[in-house]
Amino acid sequence: MNVLKTQRLTLRPFCDNDAEAMFKGWTYDERVARYCRWYPHKSIETTKQLLKMYLDEAAGGFTYRWAIEIAETQELCGCIDVVDISDDGKTASVGYVLSFDKWNRGYMTEALEAVIEKLFCEGFEAVSAVHYIDNIASGRVMEKCGMKYVGNDKTLYKYGSDELCDVKVYEIRKADN
Repeated sequence: MNVLKTQRLTLRPFCDNDAEAMFKGWTYDERVARYCRWYPHKSIETTKQLLKMYLDEAAGGFTYRWAIEIAETQELCGCIDVVDISDDGKTASVGYVLSFDKWNRGYMTEALEAVIEKLFCEGFEAVSAVHYIDNIASGRVMEKCGMKYVGNDKTLYKYGSDELCDVKVYEIRKADN
């Protein structure tokens, strides 16, 4: 089982019954979605479809996605996953999301540190991540985890959109860790 533990968190695979907690925690929330590539979910049915995709991918062998749980309460509060792997298989790009009420408590820094360590142990040579230029807090999370700013890039603003937006790119290399 692909479970990671930190001081305050358990990072675990998603389960069949996670949709309601996902919806209430972050997928409906415009404050969270404004910094993500997806639009806020208008109903739990959309979240159930997303969860089904997660579970199908896990059943197919994808093990680089974790539900973030507060260890003490088992409250589901976010997700962190590998969103892309370079063609040469040496760099993993990570994305994450956290419930608004859990922002600014160090949870995402804890989760990202654990995932970076796991990915290096799995043989990746570098881990990268991006954030929208106006999401300064996400950049601070990356910096606290030892990631270095490497430049700006353009990416699609939202899935289903053809609008591009500026993102900042961060990376950490195993050799530098």
